[in-house]
Amino acid sequence: NSDGVLPDEDVEEFGEGDYGVGVIAQGDPAERAESFLVNLLLNFDPTYAVEVDQISDNEIHAEVFGGDPGKIIGRGGRTLAALEYITNAVVNRDDSIGVRVNVDVGGYKRRRDERLRENAFAAAARVRKGGHAVEMEPMSAAERRVVHMALADESDVITESTGEGPDRRVVVKPA
Repeated sequence: NSDGVLPDEDVEEFGEGDYGVGVIAQGDPAERAESFLVNLLLNFDPTYAVEVDQISDNEIHAEVFGGDPGKIIGRGGRTLAALEYITNAVVNRDDSIGVRVNVDVGGYKRRRDERLRENAFAAAARVRKGGHAVEMEPMSAAERRVVHMALADESDVITESTGEGPDRRVVVKPA
């Protein structure tokens, strides 16, 4: 329900001590995402709030407000990425639908994606001006995807990922 409190019969407990987290076992994917995030975040700080929107049959957006956003975002967005991964695992564990839950905190990912798009267009401009490939900084798979998508419609440049592990990056080249 909307206040984040679940009836006992709908909750499975996992974890130990006072930090067990209730996970909703029933309901649609958006309800499961909201319930999981609310119950988890209340263990950190009762001032966090979650707003969940069903974007499509297979996409949910969850926005976290309040509290200290830095605690949820973590260094380089790593804590937020982990939270999103766990939320997706919880929401999809009993379904074959494969719903994607995007979790953001105070617009952090939206601003990061916009910055990545700006950097991608700047790299493309350098390629056009200099005629040679431009390597971007190392990025996560999700960040590389933003760059590839940003430049997908640019007919005079191409993008490819190169490198291994944490050094994987996008290279923008003349077409």
